[in-house]
Amino acid sequence: MNEIIGQGRTADIFRYDDHRVIKIFKKELSHLAEFEYKCAKAIDSIGITAPRVYELKDIDGKKGIVYDYVQGISMLSSMQKAPLKIKQYAKQLANIQGELHSKQVANLPKIKESLASDIQSVKSINKKDKQTILNYLETLPNGDRLCHFDFHPGNVMIFEGDAKVIDWMTAGMGDPCADVCRTGLILNSNAQPYDTSIIERASLNIFRKIFYRNYIRQYLKATDTKIEHVERWLLPIAAARLNEGIESEAPYLNAIISKELSVL
Repeated sequence: MNEIIGQGRTADIFRYDDHRVIKIFKKELSHLAEFEYKCAKAIDSIGITAPRVYELKDIDGKKGIVYDYVQGISMLSSMQKAPLKIKQYAKQLANIQGELHSKQVANLPKIKESLASDIQSVKSINKKDKQTILNYLETLPNGDRLCHFDFHPGNVMIFEGDAKVIDWMTAGMGDPCADVCRTGLILNSNAQPYDTSIIERASLNIFRKIFYRNYIRQYLKATDTKIEHVERWLLPIAAARLNEGIESEAPYLNAIISKELSVL
């Protein structure tokens, strides 16, 4: 291994050789490495524009996955360098996601089961409301399409006009509208870096709204999807995301949950 080239909440990424990288998971998250490896192998087999996966390795008591090295920078970084292209990037994100959703899969975890498991684990939702959310989740469609389930500009790498989708740890099979709803939840989050000024926060919120508006408009148009079919997933997806423990997002998510429960 050579220099570290990326860091995240669950794993760090190192150069492995001239053409590959290794994603090494934190020791206590070895089970996530094994799960992601299985997902990556399954995705490899259906020809998605994702980094090719090679092997699962043991590295000093930790688990690591060897992937192709993906050149370029994330769509998020690209937008920060060229903010006037925000609408173009939003439409590109929607088109890439629509292409993913055209793929049928049969050997990935079921999105609804993953959501139910996460909702069950949330401690901040009382037992009655939790059961209401789970009952509602059961009424939603199952689906058999490929869903990334953490699809946002930070997980799309761009190089010379080509795009590759990374970080498939949350991938599953289900209703594409669930995947779109989760993307919208992430894009519309009002969580802000702690060191930003009031003006910077206001600008970032405007930036997010413009991006989301163009993204969702393009996705609905390109896939002939109705917005109400996307929005019906808001309650279970917001509830499940609480299980990720992102404290800065909790007020935003709880507001959505309260509003959605009030109309059931």
